[in-house]
Amino acid sequence: MSSCSDSDNDLTGIANTKLSGKVFGTSFTAEGGKAFMSGNNEFSVHVTNIQADCSSDIFDYELEITTYVKAELGTYDNVNVVFNKKGSNPLNYFQGAAEVVRFTNNEVTIKIKANSSADNSVEGFFTVPFCE
Repeated sequence: MSSCSDSDNDLTGIANTKLSGKVFGTSFTAEGGKAFMSGNNEFSVHVTNIQADCSSDIFDYELEITTYVKAELGTYDNVNVVFNKKGSNPLNYFQGAAEVVRFTNNEVTIKIKANSSADNSVEGFFTVPFCE
């Protein structure tokens, strides 16, 4: 049976385009970020709209999307996707979808779909460096 559903939790429906959308009403396109282990065999993935890598400080990011996913290939639903804007309280969206597409000792490729509201919505994939 096939479906034409556009559900926010349709894991197979995460776009194969560069991660983009809106964060606190501001247009957002992924340009940098980083990932690291956060404990419990999870990646802490941070994506921002400016050039950033392992040498950057996540607290300096003006706009940021953050999520925590198992450090394993696979798709995950009901993932917490956090929308961050410097100077504002973070917005947690607990019905996000994520897929760890690839990871190596050097980088993590992840697909994310989160549609909290018209002002906080992102979808697509991005590769960030994996930092020790």
